[in-house]
Amino acid sequence: MTTTADLRRLTMQALKGATAAGDNVFSARSWPIAKGDYPLLYLHSPAEDMESLGRNGAPQFTVTAIIRVSVRIQLKALPGNAAAAKSIDELELFQQQIKRALINYPPLMERLQQFPFIRSQIQEDGEGALELAELVMDIGMEFYQGPEEFYPIPTEPLHQLSVTNDLLNIVDTTGTYPEPMFPESVTPAPRAAGPDGRSEGNFLYEFSQE
Repeated sequence: MTTTADLRRLTMQALKGATAAGDNVFSARSWPIAKGDYPLLYLHSPAEDMESLGRNGAPQFTVTAIIRVSVRIQLKALPGNAAAAKSIDELELFQQQIKRALINYPPLMERLQQFPFIRSQIQEDGEGALELAELVMDIGMEFYQGPEEFYPIPTEPLHQLSVTNDLLNIVDTTGTYPEPMFPESVTPAPRAAGPDGRSEGNFLYEFSQE
């Protein structure tokens, strides 16, 4: 089973130590804010889209999770607004490091069908004595979810297995039997072939509970 939370955790795993931020990779805005913590990355998953694969059959979906990676850096102000240009250069380097860390990262790729998009935006603020800049990357991660994702797995042990046969080649051509085991499969009389609504064979197996 794959979930958006799984992908966010795997993204954190892939990014730790893979960029100039080192191990300063945090999730859900739970990062320390003490002086000297920059650069840092923080992750969250602001959106998830589920698109049905069709009306017929079991529920199946193509799911696209958005994993948002934000990079924050801090530089001392420089004459001629040089810190702004330097911050953009550094964030563009982070952008490439993040792409290299995630694309083709095996534990992540085995969960995905594709990266349908990667959107990036750089913002900088040099109003004070320090130049603060941020790169925000929205990374689309597409994966499949089928019916097994939405039904609980039985935890009770299986006690017995019963097989009942209502055969095609053994048939009562005119009989009608009340409460057949497989009413949707019974061929109405008169019939030339089964199923006719009666049991022509039964097998019961009791499982050991030891």
